[in-house]
Amino acid sequence: MNKTFREKIIDDIFKYSRETNSFEIIEKKYSSLNKKILIKELIQVGIMPEVFNHDSSEEKLWSKFSDIILARSLNIIGLKSEVLRTRGNSADVISKCKKYSLVSDAKCFRLSRTAKNQKDFKVKSLDDWRRKDTYALLVSPLSQYPADKSQIYPQAFSQNVTLLSYLHLQFLIKFGIKGDLEKLWQLPVYIKKKYDKDLQHRGTTYWHAVDEIVCNITKQNSEMLKKYKQNEIDKTREVGLEGINYWKSKFRKFSKLTKQQAIKLLIKSEKIESKIETIKKAIAKIDIIE
Repeated sequence: MNKTFREKIIDDIFKYSRETNSFEIIEKKYSSLNKKILIKELIQVGIMPEVFNHDSSEEKLWSKFSDIILARSLNIIGLKSEVLRTRGNSADVISKCKKYSLVSDAKCFRLSRTAKNQKDFKVKSLDDWRRKDTYALLVSPLSQYPADKSQIYPQAFSQNVTLLSYLHLQFLIKFGIKGDLEKLWQLPVYIKKKYDKDLQHRGTTYWHAVDEIVCNITKQNSEMLKKYKQNEIDKTREVGLEGINYWKSKFRKFSKLTKQQAIKLLIKSEKIESKIETIKKAIAKIDIIE
C-alpha cells in the first residue's frame, strides 16, 4: 500500500531528526514543493503528529518543517521568503518584496492538546521581532485559534499583526493574487472602516474581515471559500483518526503489560533516574565550590 504524503514526511522526520544537519536535509527535500502538492496537503502541516513525543527532536524538526512550508507558500504568492537559521529572539521566516518586508511565524498544535491561550500565539513577540520590517504574520490551523473574546484579537488589532490560517493561505495559493496583497497585512485599517468600535476586537469580526479580504484579493466569492473551509474540516477529521488510532494502539499495548513492566515504564516516562543523577551532579558542583 502506497504511503500518504503525511506518512512520508513523518518517516523522514524520524529518519533525520537525530542528524546534526537535519534542518538542511528537510529543507532541501521540501523547500521546492510544487503548487499542486501544497494546495492538496497544506492544511495538515499545522497539525503535529501524535507519534512524536513532546519536546522531542522529532517534534522540533516538524516545527522547522512547518517554517519551510510557510516560506515556500509565501514564495508562491509573490513574496521572496526564507527560513531564518537563528532561533530565539527572532521570527522564523522573513519575506521581502519591492514595497515592504514581512516577518512570519508558523504554529503547529496537537489535536490532543485541550486549551490554547494567548501565550501560545506570540502576537506580542511578532510585533517585537518585526524591527525595521513593515508587517508581521502568524499562521495557525483555523480550528486552533481561540474563541471570539480571546485577547489575541485586540492584540493583533492594536499591534497590526495579521492572523491567518493554513486554509486561507491554501486559498491564496490556489487562486493566485489578483488584488493588493498588502491589504491583508493592514487588517486594522479595514476593520476600523467597516465595523463599529465595539465589534472591532472580536474574533468573529476579525475572521469575517480576513475572509472578505482574501476573497477580494483572489477575486473569488464567499461560497468558494466555504468549500475550502469544509475541506479543512474533512482533512482535520482524517488526521484526527490517525491520532486516535495511535493512542488506541498505545492503550492496547499498555493493557498487556504486567504490573512490574508498567512500573518500569512509568519510571522511564517520568525520567526519575535521570532527574536523580542531575540533582547529584548539582550537589557535587556545590561541594567543589566549598
